[in-house]
Amino acid sequence: MLLQKNLTIKASPQQIFDYWADFRHFQQFIPIIERIDILDDRRSRWVIHAPLSHRVTFESLITTFEPGENLVWESRHADGFARGDLRLIESGENTRVELDFEYTLYRGWMRNIARLVSHFGFPSLAFDHGLARIKEQIERGNL
Repeated sequence: MLLQKNLTIKASPQQIFDYWADFRHFQQFIPIIERIDILDDRRSRWVIHAPLSHRVTFESLITTFEPGENLVWESRHADGFARGDLRLIESGENTRVELDFEYTLYRGWMRNIARLVSHFGFPSLAFDHGLARIKEQIERGNL
């Protein structure tokens, strides 16, 4: 599944990049995240709560790190694969944020649940709400 999101934030590309590159911020906005541990400058370990009381632990690897411009990360684990690509384009006082997030689930039952909940807007609406809260935090200067 591929999600593509775009929004405009009143902040510099570097401010947004710095906020986004510290993945620990996401614990504030994404309720399924139990914990994020930073392992080094490229790797982090995530623990999330998936449907049906399934707990998933995985490592995320930053594959592209271009401050103020582009951040790409990916993760692989027994249940699936995920990849995110954040692109920042300066536009006067604002920055256009383009986010692509794709994931593949390996287990049939997980794919079935994902299809079912997608009819209710998940995870797309959850991304929209999370991005709105991130935008608010950055624009308020809560960096």
